[in-house]
Amino acid sequence: MHSLKIFEKHIPYLLPLLLMFYRGLADFTVLFIGILFLYKSYKDSSWLWAKEPWFKMALLFVFYLLTVNVFISLNPQDSFFYALTFLRWPIFAAALAYWLLKQEDSIKKFLIGVLIITAFFVFDVWYQFFQGEDIFGYSKHSEGRLTGPLRNNPVVGIFITKYLYILLTSVIIFNKFTKNSMQIFAILSLLLIGFITVLITGERMSFILFASSILIILLAIPIQIKPKLLIWVGFSILLVAITLMVSNYFPSVADRAIHSSIDKLSHFIDSDYGQVFKAGYLTWLGNPMLGGGLHQFQDLYSFYDPSAGHGILHPHNHPLSLLAETGIVGLLLFYSLIFVIAKNALMPLINRKNWFTTALCFNLLYLCFFPFMTHFSFQHNWMNATSWLIVGLVFAISKHKHG
Repeated sequence: MHSLKIFEKHIPYLLPLLLMFYRGLADFTVLFIGILFLYKSYKDSSWLWAKEPWFKMALLFVFYLLTVNVFISLNPQDSFFYALTFLRWPIFAAALAYWLLKQEDSIKKFLIGVLIITAFFVFDVWYQFFQGEDIFGYSKHSEGRLTGPLRNNPVVGIFITKYLYILLTSVIIFNKFTKNSMQIFAILSLLLIGFITVLITGERMSFILFASSILIILLAIPIQIKPKLLIWVGFSILLVAITLMVSNYFPSVADRAIHSSIDKLSHFIDSDYGQVFKAGYLTWLGNPMLGGGLHQFQDLYSFYDPSAGHGILHPHNHPLSLLAETGIVGLLLFYSLIFVIAKNALMPLINRKNWFTTALCFNLLYLCFFPFMTHFSFQHNWMNATSWLIVGLVFAISKHKHG
């Protein structure tokens, strides 16, 4: 148990490093922490976390997958494996909320780790933007897409988006931000840095998420209505001006982030996303209530949409993926889980009228689970590691501020 104490003392610093750089390392970290947490719960006979409504909802979702969905799957063994391993996500979130981030000091350590790694990501992205290669020698994915330190994976924008908004919770955790002026300066500085950085990465969905989250945060900052509106209007003008300036000097940024987005939306049905969404929709219609089996979309869609191209791995949207693979029942169960998570985490803050903390936590959940956006695969271990890290952090902050 002494080794366990050492582990829980230092692991909060390392979590961002372990989860952001490598897909395999992120999955191993989640699994390892989950196993340690189960062992600790067994040794301490402490299973109260397993009785929480949100965790019971997660078990119900997995129970449906294992007892119903798996038996109608094209590949029952494969669906069984992915259904069973889904449990590692809520267990990981519980490990953070009820163990590793339970103390305020642990949350502070974690946020220090987030600051260091996120600052490095931001620096490396800008270095790659101007030099063509990052500091490790990794080239841009294409003229309009950056990878930063993530080798050939153009997903650095979504990581910066999520971890920068995680970092934003520092203003309610660290005592240095007790004054409103300090809070507002820190908030606006982080939002400005993040906005410009995500803009140049060329990730359209990440940019939309980051920009929309700015509205949530600015509307909730803890000041009077009149100065709040002045800040909102002034900051919005600043962001528009910066976007126009960057677009003028770097046309490839504008082409990717703005022009191609408008073109994609105006011709959505005929676009690549439109074709993938169509394949997901038609696959769902093939078995609307129960779906065709978890993790089976790539083998299912050709039966229902022969016109779709080859090699589509997933529908690029969680609701569509859930509908196609788990049906209406699976979709309702999963988003009931997300609703219960949000309710259990946010209601204590709302009851205490802690509106700014509520907005920060709500925004983090929004970044992970907002249904009307393009997503990575529902089973994507790299992205899920950060999403369920956020679930655990939100519960930890809620308990800290409620307690």
